[in-house]
Amino acid sequence: MPLEDLLTDIDKAWPNHLRRTRDLLKIPSVSFTGEGIRASADALQALIEKLGVKAGQYRASAKSHPLVHGYLDAGAEQTVLMYGMYDVQPVGDLELWDYPPFAATITNRRGREVLINRGVYNSKASLTGSLLAIETMLNRDEMPVNVRFLFEGEEELGGQSLPKYVMKNKLVLSKADAAFGFDYCENDKGVPVVTAGMKGCLFFDLITDGVNQGGPPNEIHSSDAVWVQSPVWRLVKAISTLVDENQRPVVDGIWDTVKGPDAEDKALIKALAKRIDLDAYRDSLGVEHFKIKGSKEELLTSYMFDPSLNICGIEAGYNDVGTKTVLPSHAEVKIDIRLVPDMKVEDTIAKVMAHLRKRGYNDIKVRRYEDYPYTKVPAHEAPMRATIDGMKALGKDPEVWPMTAGSAPFYLFSDVLKVPWGGAGLGQGGNAHAPNEYAVVSTMKDFEKSVVATLWEFANQKSSD
Repeated sequence: MPLEDLLTDIDKAWPNHLRRTRDLLKIPSVSFTGEGIRASADALQALIEKLGVKAGQYRASAKSHPLVHGYLDAGAEQTVLMYGMYDVQPVGDLELWDYPPFAATITNRRGREVLINRGVYNSKASLTGSLLAIETMLNRDEMPVNVRFLFEGEEELGGQSLPKYVMKNKLVLSKADAAFGFDYCENDKGVPVVTAGMKGCLFFDLITDGVNQGGPPNEIHSSDAVWVQSPVWRLVKAISTLVDENQRPVVDGIWDTVKGPDAEDKALIKALAKRIDLDAYRDSLGVEHFKIKGSKEELLTSYMFDPSLNICGIEAGYNDVGTKTVLPSHAEVKIDIRLVPDMKVEDTIAKVMAHLRKRGYNDIKVRRYEDYPYTKVPAHEAPMRATIDGMKALGKDPEVWPMTAGSAPFYLFSDVLKVPWGGAGLGQGGNAHAPNEYAVVSTMKDFEKSVVATLWEFANQKSSD
């Protein structure tokens, strides 16, 4: 049986595959600073070209990081888009790392062999594993689909190279039968988590300057606060109107377009509630209790289908150790709003600013960034069915979530190209964006097998439809 033979081939090639994965991980690719981006993009392009594919790099502008792209023509009936990201977050405080963040160190943790490296879990190692899984199929001449590769180097920045490339090549890319984004998706219990939707993310800064309300043009002594207005207090008062006492969004009209779960979503939530341990999930966050009450189904429904308005950070005045009694002249707050069906990016930011203006905060300015609309596909679509069935073929019974609170640029597939997407993958790890980011080595091999199984299931389902 070809699938069984391919899985055996991965077992045999695993030492070589692990070495090559570690080689790519050792190349930094920090999109925030640009460290190692060019070298990493070149190495990734070389990996694609090793498959016999003509690959290239596309930049939306001179300041953009390159999208690595290519087309694998396997002579198959179906063509899929394969998405991945090779950029990683900054390493942060080096003293908090047990090993150098770009040494791809293999060590033992709690009786398991793990690989520690920035980007090993999110998501450079899975990208490499996807390519090595394809190489395995090509070596046996058993590649079931054609593939258009779309690997971006600025996902952590919400960059422009991917969306602009998609729009520039919309006619060709929209002819694909499906899109896949493979990643490590097993939870701590080894259960794969498959999601059919992702919330959108609207990220912006709100800014106040003292001079706009008769305040100080520069930092002044805090003793003058008795008769000089503080832009910091003004900003705090303004943002406090955006949520209620339970931190639920109350921006005027923000709930008007919230769709909520449909019948298929409700069925998935009901099934998920019977399996998931929310107490364990809460404990993993290090919190004592959730701020909302209800049954498992009600909590899951809120998590997936309610918008959130979060303060990511506030900057104003003096923040170092010790005292410095000042009245600042400037204040900024960073906010993200997680968008659910059918909320729109521009409509939501317009409602925020109208809400503030209605309450007299006409002087508050907004700074925008790149945003992600929400994305959702029916769980019964072919790529989602292939993802689920591929895991079942490997003896895993996945949890199927209709939405997740995280965000990714998959709206480009579902909304722009009108191409249904799927994809998850076996594999365990943790500490994404944190020190000592890791992946469990044995499950990295399982991940490659899940890529093979999913693509085979997709090809077989499409041929029998």
